[in-house]
Amino acid sequence: MLCRSSIRATAFISLCVVALVLCASVARAQQPPPVHSVRVLGGPTRFTAPVRDIAALKRSMARPAIQRDLATVLERAGLPSLAAQVQSVLAEGQVTVSTLAQGTTMEWMALRRRGPNVTRNLRWDGRRPLDGFEFMIDDLNETYTFFVPQICGNLSLVRREPSREAARRAEVARVEAAARAEAARVEAARVEAARAEAARAEAARLAEAARQAEAARAEAARVEAARAEAARAEAARLEAERQAELARLAAEARDLRVRPFIAGLVGKQQRQYDDTDPAGVGLLTNPVRAFGDPLFGVKGGVALKVTDHWTFAPAIGLAVNVDEADRTSLFGDAEIDYVFARGPYLGTGLTFWDLTHRDIFTPGWLATAGVPVWRNEARKHQLLLVGEWRQLFDRLSDPDVNYQAWAGLKYLFK
Repeated sequence: MLCRSSIRATAFISLCVVALVLCASVARAQQPPPVHSVRVLGGPTRFTAPVRDIAALKRSMARPAIQRDLATVLERAGLPSLAAQVQSVLAEGQVTVSTLAQGTTMEWMALRRRGPNVTRNLRWDGRRPLDGFEFMIDDLNETYTFFVPQICGNLSLVRREPSREAARRAEVARVEAAARAEAARVEAARVEAARAEAARAEAARLAEAARQAEAARAEAARVEAARAEAARAEAARLEAERQAELARLAAEARDLRVRPFIAGLVGKQQRQYDDTDPAGVGLLTNPVRAFGDPLFGVKGGVALKVTDHWTFAPAIGLAVNVDEADRTSLFGDAEIDYVFARGPYLGTGLTFWDLTHRDIFTPGWLATAGVPVWRNEARKHQLLLVGEWRQLFDRLSDPDVNYQAWAGLKYLFK
C-alpha cells in the first residue's frame, strides 16, 4: 500500500512540473517581440549614400541596382506586391519632406547586411527628430506609410493601417447611395401624387360611364374566363408533351448506357525480343535489335456509361502480324474515356499485350482518341475515326522501340 501511494504521489508531482513548464513556454510565446532602440544611422549598413533633397533621392533610387535591391527588401519584408509601386514612387520622387519624431516605432527598416535585408521592430531614439522623406501606398486593403532617412536611404515601414482609400470610397459610395435614395423617394412621392390624381379622375369617369360600361365588363369577364380556360388547356398539353419528351430521353439514356462496339485498325508495333521470342530471332547481342511489324487488328468490347461524360470500355482483340504470323497477338484493354458534348473522346487505361505469347507478354499504358464521322439518328449507331497508342512496360528503359500504334474505324451499336 505504501509503495502504491508513493508511486501516485510521484506521478502527481511530475504532472505538476510538466504543467508549470508548459505554462511558462506559452507565456513566453505570447509575449510581444522586443523593440530595438536605434540612436544612430549610417555607416556600413546604410542602404544608399546620403540623400539630402528630393532630387538626390530620385537619382539614387532610380539606379537599376537600387531598384533591384528595393524589390529584394520588399520580398523579404513580405510585401512583394508593393515592389513596383515603391520603385516608381522613389524613382520619380513622389515623396514629401518630413521628419520622424523621437520615440516613433517602425515595423521594419532596410539595411545592408549580407546583401539587401530588413530588421524589424525598431524605435527611433536619436537626440533629435530624423530628417527624411515620407510617402504612402494604398492597395485598398491597407495603407502603408514609408519613411526614407536622408542620412542613409534606409527604406522603412513606419506603420500600416486599414485602407484610407477604401474607407474614402466607401464613404463616397454611402453619400451617393443616400442621395440616390432621397432622389428616388422624391420621385416616388411625385409618382404617387400623379397616380392619386389619375385615380380620382378615373373614378369620376367610371362613375359617369357606369351604365354604359356594365355590359362591356360582363363581356370582358366572359372573354377572360374563356382565355383562362384555353391557357390552362394549353399549359396541360405542353406539360404532357414535356413529360413525354423526358420519358423518351430517359429511355434513350438507358438504351445508351451499355453500347457494344467493334473496331478495325491498321498500324505497327515496335518491339525488342530476347532469345525466347516466338519468331525464332535467336540470341540477341548488343546493340539490341528492334523489330517493327505492320499490324492489322480487330477488337470488340462494350462501352459502359458511368456518368454523362465518363465511359468504361473493356475490350479484347487480335493484332495480326502481317510480316511474321507467329507474332500475331491476342490483347485485352481496360479503357476509361472522357466523352465531349458532340461525341469526340479522349481515353486512357491499361493494355495487356501479347496474351498468346507467355515469354513476351507485357502490360502497357493505353492512350486513345476518337472523332465521330457518321451517326444514325434513328438507331443511335455511330461510326468514329479512332487512334490508339500503347507504351509497353516490357523493356521500359527503351520506350522508343517498345510501343504499338494504329488507327482505324470504330462502330458503336445502340
